[in-house]
Amino acid sequence: MNGHRAASVHKKLRHQHRRMLVRKLSESPAFHVNVLGGGIAGLCTTRYLLKYSKDCKVTLIDKEPDLALSSPKPITSYDEQVSSRPHRSIPSRRNGNVLCPSLTVPWTSKSMWKEVAEPAIRGAFGRRPAAAGMPSVSFDWPTLVKDRRFWSFAAHFMLQKFAFGRQDHQCNRSILEYNMRCLDDREDDLIQGIEYGRFAQGTLSIDGTVAQMDSSGDVDLFCRQLIGSMRTAYGDRLDVVAGEEVETLHSRNGVICGATTKATDSSDRRLRTGDAFVVALGNASYPLCNAMGVACPVYPAKGHLVTVASEIDRSHNLTLHDDGGGGFGYAAPMAFRDNQGRRCYRLSGFVDFELHVDINHRRVNALVNACRKYLPDLEVVDASCCHRPVSADDRPLIGPTKVPNLFLCTGLGSRGWSIGCASGSILASQILDIEPEIDAAPFLPSRFRPSI
Repeated sequence: MNGHRAASVHKKLRHQHRRMLVRKLSESPAFHVNVLGGGIAGLCTTRYLLKYSKDCKVTLIDKEPDLALSSPKPITSYDEQVSSRPHRSIPSRRNGNVLCPSLTVPWTSKSMWKEVAEPAIRGAFGRRPAAAGMPSVSFDWPTLVKDRRFWSFAAHFMLQKFAFGRQDHQCNRSILEYNMRCLDDREDDLIQGIEYGRFAQGTLSIDGTVAQMDSSGDVDLFCRQLIGSMRTAYGDRLDVVAGEEVETLHSRNGVICGATTKATDSSDRRLRTGDAFVVALGNASYPLCNAMGVACPVYPAKGHLVTVASEIDRSHNLTLHDDGGGGFGYAAPMAFRDNQGRRCYRLSGFVDFELHVDINHRRVNALVNACRKYLPDLEVVDASCCHRPVSADDRPLIGPTKVPNLFLCTGLGSRGWSIGCASGSILASQILDIEPEIDAAPFLPSRFRPSI
């Protein structure tokens, strides 16, 4: 979609939503928003809706029964953190700990084209990658060729690359830097009161330079304490519904009139109603949107995570790279130590388009071996993987859809922790008809075509 058409569509959607919002507020002072999804995107959207409007009530719904658990006290050791974390299955709660506003390059950029497209094309024809070593991006073609959702994702990727996409990195840079301003806002007492292990002082890149704005922190601790803080601050304006999975959306007269949820521990179903609905379900966003005729090219991309411990203390995030100098991951120092007093680090990297959840030990070993260049005494503590919800152009989908009261905050991908607060703030502003702090046009869902 070209810039003129995108602007025209956004203007029309905003006008429709403004009429709906004004009509609702004239009938009743309370504006009820259902936020579907309790990851970083859904939680931050909830927070800024409640912050920006005293007339807004939010129901936050997620399938995880332990969603509402918050940390009653600061966690001081990694063992204590692991034993208290109930959210290992939520991708945005189990990431690489990196807060990385320097990570601006999108999938569709020229510099990423060779890294992403070449192994994909070679793999589709059964050929090995041209470069030596392990490719940083891999594709499980026997499974992917049968998945219509993947081909829709791939078609949108190609269109954004060659026809409609923005080739500059400024849109990613703007939301990444805005996210750090949200986290560092000294006037935001609620955010400043959260202890989430903020630690690293920049990222040391392959060429020896340091990205000063980068940092690290535990997204799971942030999310859990955010829920507790919101409950205290907003009282009955916030309703947290844990253990209910969203099955379908229902529409009447062109708007969403409800969402059917199913209890995860029984066959009980319930119809959730409200004035507006936010889909912030990460990888589960696509089927709900597709049923409504709304384009949502978000696909699960598996990444690997390894926690290691070392006697060496480093204050920077570290860029992990192979012998040829190609970067494929990060090592983020954590605020926690293990039970032997060693510094813990979270390693993260690689992108695998495969749907199974098995750990690829070659990936784990590659991350560990790359990190040994910095931490020769490291010892592996644990390893896992998760599926990141990446969009076809590697920018989040934030904003209204063609359905006037349906909004998206999804597709945050590997930057979820680095743009979570900013994404929630932008969407809350749009829902409440407030001018966002940054230009929201690059992230509008209307840039994708629903017919693909």
